[in-house]
Amino acid sequence: MVGRDAKLNIRNNSKIDASIGFSRKWDAQEAGREVAQSALKKLETPPSFFLLFSTIHYKDHGGFQEFLSAVLDVLPEGTPLIGGTIAGFINNYGCYARGATALAVSYPNMDVAVGYGIRTKRNPKKAARNCADMIRKELEKSPYKNKFLINMISAPIIPKIPFIGDVNNVKSRISGAMLTHIGMPIAHYFGTGIGKEQDVIEQLAVSLPEYYMIGGSSVDDGRMLSNYQFIGDNILTNSVTALACSTDIPVFLKAQIAVHKTEKKFKITDSTYHGYIVKKIEGKSASNYFLKEILEIPPELFYTLGPFYYKTSDYFPMTFEENNEHVLGVGSLLGNNILLSHKMAGKNVVMCTTNGNEILQAIDSLFLDNIKAFPFIFISSSTIYSFILRNKTIKIKDILDKQLGDIPYLMIQPIIENIYIPGKKPVARAYSTNALSFLMDGVR
Repeated sequence: MVGRDAKLNIRNNSKIDASIGFSRKWDAQEAGREVAQSALKKLETPPSFFLLFSTIHYKDHGGFQEFLSAVLDVLPEGTPLIGGTIAGFINNYGCYARGATALAVSYPNMDVAVGYGIRTKRNPKKAARNCADMIRKELEKSPYKNKFLINMISAPIIPKIPFIGDVNNVKSRISGAMLTHIGMPIAHYFGTGIGKEQDVIEQLAVSLPEYYMIGGSSVDDGRMLSNYQFIGDNILTNSVTALACSTDIPVFLKAQIAVHKTEKKFKITDSTYHGYIVKKIEGKSASNYFLKEILEIPPELFYTLGPFYYKTSDYFPMTFEENNEHVLGVGSLLGNNILLSHKMAGKNVVMCTTNGNEILQAIDSLFLDNIKAFPFIFISSSTIYSFILRNKTIKIKDILDKQLGDIPYLMIQPIIENIYIPGKKPVARAYSTNALSFLMDGVR
């Protein structure tokens, strides 16, 4: 998909410059300095914007404030910057589950603004409106018609409940009911619980309907205990940060979902908490139905086969007859109930499945056309892919290297991805790969 000026060939001779920054140093300050220096080294002009990402490790190796301060010491003053923590990343240098990376882009015919909103878990729409208002105020007088927005949203954080501890899968029906009706609804007051990413991206699309959007949920190493978002010199959590651009170049935005439907279908007959918690499937206990009928795991063995469950459930996401662009998985089991990874998009569920080959084929099909037109590629791709591929995740890099050659590229791995194309419904989902770039040579 391309921007609204896609039918015009670009005759602008201004050069767009892009580079990838990278560091594997353990110390936060050293890593921050190196990731910025390595990005600037390959730029001929100062960056118009800087996207910065890291794994959670720097929290305990100097801290994120030291990390970000070191980056800003290297960057030209006032460089627009956003980013956050991610589970891993793939770039021209390699495939990593630890380290820091960045995408720096320089182009004169581009106006850039950043925005943020806090307390996304408590009031996601308000946070998104505040973020959008900051961006609109800065870019409303921009003469350029092609617009895109890159966002980072705080992922779910497992709440800690007194006498229970970290709440993930709960066997007790009584405890599960208490968490469903009391625990989860109040968790957002403490900045924990579900991420409400769908609510955030929906409001961003309402507030900035002309912007192509791509992003993801910042996360830790998969334990879902903490995550952070970066903007300027600030380290945030429980927030959304966004960087928006208006430019004279058409925008390329494309997505692939690496799942296929199975013959298994069911109807959600009772739900609560705004569609995030399923209570009944076909009139039966949601958790029992899912374990026995879908995963075919005896419920009495589930809590002794936790690792087996997670490994199995990764291969069985779900979508909806009402909206098959919306793909999600099970977040956790709360007694008889199921907490979804994000909001349901209907009541008629179609179970899907995936595998390593399907994931690689989906990524391979992203860049079959217009390769030479890309000055860079920014990709938001499901971290679930790495859980499934494991040590074969390097094959994703092999595909990107083959398809993109020397084009600077950065694939981040958030826990949930989001995308919005003007005129279509915004969606936060899993099991997808979404790619953003410019088309400097126009569209063929």
